[in-house]
Amino acid sequence: MRLSLDWMNLFGGLTANQITAVIVVAVIFTVASGLTLLSLIVFGVRAGLMAPTYSTRLPAASDAELGAFLGGAALGMVSILLMTFLGFAENDLDNPLFLPLAVGPILLGGLFFLTGAGLAFRTIRRRRSPA
Repeated sequence: MRLSLDWMNLFGGLTANQITAVIVVAVIFTVASGLTLLSLIVFGVRAGLMAPTYSTRLPAASDAELGAFLGGAALGMVSILLMTFLGFAENDLDNPLFLPLAVGPILLGGLFFLTGAGLAFRTIRRRRSPA
């Protein structure tokens, strides 16, 4: 007979390796979705699509800067899709391609995000500094 508190056991019936896989996948999904969300927000602000009354005082973003932000968002989404289709095993970490194909696009997307942020910082600082 099951007790009334059995539903509170989050990892009921899972082995230690499966619990590790669940935690690793949750962390990777959180990082990938955070990268995607941040990249899209910054892209929208720098493109003037969001908060146009505040962004009119800032210089326009370059195509390379906006492309870097969109590239970061796209790679975050690609990472989520790859994890979804690679993770159909009983334990996601049993697939040797899972971690490289899940973390690789996140790292590359983070590099694009930081590149776009660096370009944005340079553009804003160059236009605001006195001649």
